[in-house]
Amino acid sequence: MENGHKEEAAPNPDRDQFQEVLAYIEKTDLEYVEIEKDGRKICLKRLSNAVAHHHAPAAAASSADEAEKPAEPDFFAIRSPIVGRFHSSMGSDRPALVVEGGNITAGQRVAIVEAMKIKKEVFSAVTGKVVKIHVRDGDAVEYGQELFSVKPDDPDKAD
Repeated sequence: MENGHKEEAAPNPDRDQFQEVLAYIEKTDLEYVEIEKDGRKICLKRLSNAVAHHHAPAAAASSADEAEKPAEPDFFAIRSPIVGRFHSSMGSDRPALVVEGGNITAGQRVAIVEAMKIKKEVFSAVTGKVVKIHVRDGDAVEYGQELFSVKPDDPDKAD
């Protein structure tokens, strides 16, 4: 069957290079990247400065265990976008941007991380209540380190 065989897709170097760029960007705190090659231009921009991950309850060993345990609350983690020094306010004479037990909104500035005199603002990606602040003002923080735990507002509950 010479005419009926399936042809394999030829490798696409542009797609492979694009995948490499995306993988690299995901590992960094870059907010905007513009690439121009052979008259084609690609611009990539992050939607949020918040580096965050969602904590889901740990998987139960069996469904019987699930029925016995109350469901753990889901918390949203706001993480450091860079390695640097954590600042809870805009200046030493200014109040903290957020406090434990306080409410925050999506897009709200919640902290500053400073590295080599460059200040990077940290924003919340969710609206909710700050249940835990994991670092103190002036602490050194790592990339991806959890700074805040936030209990997101439940959109299904109407007051």
